[in-house]
Amino acid sequence: MRSLAEALARPGPLTVHLAAGEYRGPFTLPADVRLEGEGPATVLLVEGPEGTVLRAAGPTGGSPGNPGVDGVLLRNLEVRGGTWGLEVAGSVRVSVEKVGFSGQRQGAVRVNSGRFEAVDARFEASVSETVGVLLEAPEDAPSPSPPRSTWLRGTSFTGPFRRAVRLRGAESQALLEDLRFSGPVTAVGMDGGHAEVRRAGAEGGRGAAFSVVEGNLVMRDVRVLGHELAVSAMRARLEVHGLLSVGAERAGLGVVASRGVLLEDIVVRGSGSHGALQLTTSDVDVRRLHVEGAAEYGVVAVGGSLRLRDATVVGVRSADGVTGDGLHLRQVRADVEGVVIRHTTGVCVLAAQNARVLLRDAELERCGQAALMVDTLATLDATGVEARDSGETVLAAMGEGDLRVDALHARGSRQGLLWAECTGVTRVRLGRIRAEDRRGEEAACVERFAEPGPAPR
Repeated sequence: MRSLAEALARPGPLTVHLAAGEYRGPFTLPADVRLEGEGPATVLLVEGPEGTVLRAAGPTGGSPGNPGVDGVLLRNLEVRGGTWGLEVAGSVRVSVEKVGFSGQRQGAVRVNSGRFEAVDARFEASVSETVGVLLEAPEDAPSPSPPRSTWLRGTSFTGPFRRAVRLRGAESQALLEDLRFSGPVTAVGMDGGHAEVRRAGAEGGRGAAFSVVEGNLVMRDVRVLGHELAVSAMRARLEVHGLLSVGAERAGLGVVASRGVLLEDIVVRGSGSHGALQLTTSDVDVRRLHVEGAAEYGVVAVGGSLRLRDATVVGVRSADGVTGDGLHLRQVRADVEGVVIRHTTGVCVLAAQNARVLLRDAELERCGQAALMVDTLATLDATGVEARDSGETVLAAMGEGDLRVDALHARGSRQGLLWAECTGVTRVRLGRIRAEDRRGEEAACVERFAEPGPAPR
């Protein structure tokens, strides 16, 4: 037969079947072509390290869910070497099935515009600082740039990619389903755009596994082993429905300057020095959180607002014995209900630096320093708290903080019910209290308020 380049130069629609062997490009793909090989033995490559193996550009009339002959379809091939394995531009839609990409020096697939789809594909990096799939407009693109999108399903990324999947610009969109990442520094990195990740696993990376800056990221049923953080969001919209993070070096999730953040069904085990959840100047809604074995903090929130429902935090440790808090809340408006916090080296719930905290229905056990503490002009209003076996005292107030407690049942504290540094406007108000050891109630800044009367009949 004629060379592959000559075959692809024919007008389409076109179907080309390739026998096993090596085919040396580069190759330009017409808009309507099927290119099918015989599996890993069918290899497309370029001479030397430079150049792009495959280029596809031009209009297409096919629908995204039906890659017929009116789009580009690659099946049962290996694409090796080159600067890029595949470049997609124009309004073309390129679909690959059972295609492997390996050995590229800059990246496997670059989508400047159009659509790239991959099913059961493999991306392997042998060179660090490369990218697997990049969605990015060219520098000379008009503003706004043409849309670009990708759909990846049942696909794996292996090796030291800097980012396995990267989105840049508001016009970038990605749907990622059933993906496996092993070795990339970052599995998915976003600078703008919209991505939805469903059923994915990432391990063996050094950076944030999933990172979004000024974009919109939705995650469902994702597992992350190791990494610096499982999820990092900055000035972004983030939804996470089902996340397991194990052994994060810094934190399970880190959120900065973000609004409309929803986190539900989150499990963080063995997080590092920045806590299981690190929330900074963000508005965050957390539902059904489970934390085990966190270093320094379970949840630390500084600034913004936090709504927390149904959380369990167990085993917060501190190397220096100074921190180790279950909930560490500073300069934040927090509404917390239905929490269980056990085995902390520090405070189970700390409100400080002008925080405004409402706490309802809390079970606090073996809090190393105190069950509840206010400091530096913070306000903590707690109702329905059971505190058991506090390491030092149940309640603590200092730094002109305001602590109000009602319906508290406390037992087993080593140094009594309350410690207060009654300077300035520091105040402790106590309602219904049941405690075995009531030491500390006599402090000058402690007052009692009347129990609520019976409801009218």
